Amino acid sequence: MNVRLLGLIELADRGRTLPLPSARARALLASLAWQPRTVVTDAVLMERIWGSELPDNPRDSIYTAAKRLRRGLEVAGHTHRLVRLRGGYLLDVDPAEVDVHRFRSQVALARDAVRRGYLCEANDAFGTALGDWTGTALADVDSTWAAQCREMLGRERLLVQLAGIEVKLGLDRHSEVAPELSELAAEHPLDEGVAALLMVALHRCGLRGAALAVYADTRRNLVRELGVEPGDALRRAHQELLGGSGAVAVECASTTETASARLRLVG
Repeated sequence: MNVRLLGLIELADRGRTLPLPSARARALLASLAWQPRTVVTDAVLMERIWGSELPDNPRDSIYTAAKRLRRGLEVAGHTHRLVRLRGGYLLDVDPAEVDVHRFRSQVALARDAVRRGYLCEANDAFGTALGDWTGTALADVDSTWAAQCREMLGRERLLVQLAGIEVKLGLDRHSEVAPELSELAAEHPLDEGVAALLMVALHRCGLRGAALAVYADTRRNLVRELGVEPGDALRRAHQELLGGSGAVAVECASTTETASARLRLVG
C-alpha cells in the first residue's frame, strides 16, 4: 500500500488509486499516516481535521470519516489497517508505505553519503527523496494543522533541493542545475542561498553577466521587500565576480560542508 501526502492525499495499492471521495476521510488518512502505527486520539484528530471550527458532533463526524476511509481500504482488502483503540485510531502501515516518511528516510541516507563524501550515492538518494513529491504537501486538507505541515514540509523540500543541487555542482553538473535554480529563484526571490548557488552555476556555464544580474535582482528585492542589504557571503561573491575570480567566496566551502549544514535542518 502507498499513502501519498506529498501532493493530493491519495491511497494506492498495486498501481491503482483507491477511492476516497470524502474530504474528511482524506483528512483522517493524512492525520493517521503522519504517525503510522501510533494511536492518534480523537482529541488530536479533531484538532488536526477541524482546528477551532468543530462540527456539532465531532466524534460522530470522525466515526463517519473512518467508515468512509474503511470503504476505500476495503476495495484492496486492507480494512484491517484502520484500527480503533483506546479512544483513538491507528493506521497499521509501515512508515515506508507513507511518502513523507520515505522522503525523510532517503534524506537521511543522502545526509550520510554526503558526510562520507560519496556524492554519486548522495545524488541518487536525493533523486529518490524528491521523486515522491507530486505537488504541494497535503494540498486538499484545509486546517491549521495541515497548513503548518505544508509550511514545514515546504521548507524541508527546499533545503533538500538546494543540498542536492550542491552535490550536483560538486559533480560538475552545473549546466543541469542552472535551469532548476532559475525556477527556484523565481519562486524564492528573497532567498540568498538560492541566489548564491544560481550565481555559481551561471558562472561555471560561462554566463558571468547573468550571474551578476542575479545579484542585482536579489539585492533589489531584499531592499524593496525587507529593507535590508544582502548578507556577507552574497556580497563577497558579487565582489569576486566583479574582480573576475569566479565566485570563489560562494564556492570556497566544500560541497560536503554546505550540503550537510542544510540537511541538519531536515526531519
